[in-house]
Amino acid sequence: MSDYETYIHYGRLLVILQFIFIPVYFYLLSFVFVDGVIWFLDTDDLRILSDIIIYIIGPLIMSVPFFFWTYGRRYQIGDAYETFGHEVWRLPTTVKAFYGFNFIVGIIFLFPIITPIVSLFGGYFIAIYLFKWREEGKLVSTQRKTILFTLLYLPLPLLVIMGFYFGYDWFGEQTGILGFFIKLMNIWNSQLDVIYTSALILADSATIGGILYLVYEGAQQVDHTVKVPGPLITLITAALFLFLEFIYLVIPKDVFPTEALLELFHIGAVILGVLMLIVRYWKGLTTSRDTSIIGWLSLVFFQAVNFISGDLEVISRSTAIFMAFGIFFFLFWIAYRHSGRRY
Repeated sequence: MSDYETYIHYGRLLVILQFIFIPVYFYLLSFVFVDGVIWFLDTDDLRILSDIIIYIIGPLIMSVPFFFWTYGRRYQIGDAYETFGHEVWRLPTTVKAFYGFNFIVGIIFLFPIITPIVSLFGGYFIAIYLFKWREEGKLVSTQRKTILFTLLYLPLPLLVIMGFYFGYDWFGEQTGILGFFIKLMNIWNSQLDVIYTSALILADSATIGGILYLVYEGAQQVDHTVKVPGPLITLITAALFLFLEFIYLVIPKDVFPTEALLELFHIGAVILGVLMLIVRYWKGLTTSRDTSIIGWLSLVFFQAVNFISGDLEVISRSTAIFMAFGIFFFLFWIAYRHSGRRY
């Protein structure tokens, strides 16, 4: 199978999954963060209509711009997935898993704050699809139709996001946007230790995998017939992560010294990570396996944050998680822009 056929298979599969994920994400978002009832439908007979608007129509309204953007750029997005994995950021699978994990965390906790705003532009995306307005062929009639449709559509998402942020029971005692952010921050604070420790275990496991890659890359400099057993290293790293995660999440702390074991493993992984960076630089391997040395550097930074305690612990851990999220998002955006030149 050629590389292009592989791209068609996996790239389009990811785009299809993205189509499915978009409405599911906003549907779950409404159940987690939206509460109350639309004030003018707050009667026994009309409560069901209020629930339909809040929990069905609302998520659909917020999904519109993302859905139509995915459809309109489906080939570019699919190509971006391939470009991201093979050209922009060639890191071992386990390291990509670490950044992917933090990216998902960022989506869960950052996107609820900003994505409803994007729904205001849903009418524009629908109009583009309906009237086929493209940059190379602007027609006055289609421009006017697009602008008119966007303006007519605007009140609908505006009401949805007002209810999403400020609460639908506007004339009652709904806590609104304050309650929304308090709920979000409470979830973050209560789950930060689990999120960060899981990401840390993944980072430490990825470092062990990076050491194995380094050993084989060094051997390749001596004997060019040596091949790096990538799938085997990934399997070993994944097994190590699952073992440590099982110990952390399942084994009671009074039965097994979980924290002491993880701390020793973490210290060893940090030392090995620093040594790996030094050896890669010394042996000129900073670009051999992987162009993104920043990926390794930020991985070590993420691990070092674990040594910070006290009042700065929450801030430092949160910063490390969202830094990893930002790196992942930025590099994917580079891949997306690069793929855009082909379309």
